[in-house]
Amino acid sequence: MASSTTSEATEPQSFTTMNKGDVDAIGSHCARPARFDPQAQTERAKTALSRLRTWGKEKQTAVLPKPKPSSNAARLVAINQLKKSAKGDDKIPLENRIYLHVEAEANTTTSKYPKGDFFYNKEWSVGRVLDAAAKSLQVQNVNNRGGGEEERLRVFHVEAGRLLEFSEKTGDVFGNGNTMVLLRGVGPAVPDLIQA
Repeated sequence: MASSTTSEATEPQSFTTMNKGDVDAIGSHCARPARFDPQAQTERAKTALSRLRTWGKEKQTAVLPKPKPSSNAARLVAINQLKKSAKGDDKIPLENRIYLHVEAEANTTTSKYPKGDFFYNKEWSVGRVLDAAAKSLQVQNVNNRGGGEEERLRVFHVEAGRLLEFSEKTGDVFGNGNTMVLLRGVGPAVPDLIQA
């Protein structure tokens, strides 16, 4: 039994006896309800959302490629800039050149230069363009040495959304300003149904 000057506080695992004076002292600091300041709460929420938006925009620009120009004039300007910055074999006649953005996919290939702007001959096969692009980006290319499919480089055409065959003609597949990505170990462009 407790006296009139003490009260018992029970918790599931322990018993504590406190003097009434202690309860009043604690109560004056802890029992007071927290004041809700809606303006401060709103400011904190706005600040947090602002940080989240900024973070999201940074991640989005890091992950997503830059959108292609939408108007014809903007496309022409972009292609002219590509033609000025592109590198390639000077022996290729101007009328046979096709200007491409080339990237080496970071998860499957290691390259000294992750991407670049290059021009190639429209008459070349995709396999020959692959060899030239791998050499330009300094990506190890073991396609001509044999080995398994997991070591072979493949060409992915971004605008068409497909893997290309090595024998396809570059001028038939690509257009000026298109993007090709070098991938390693993704398998053949089209599954061979006869072998399956």
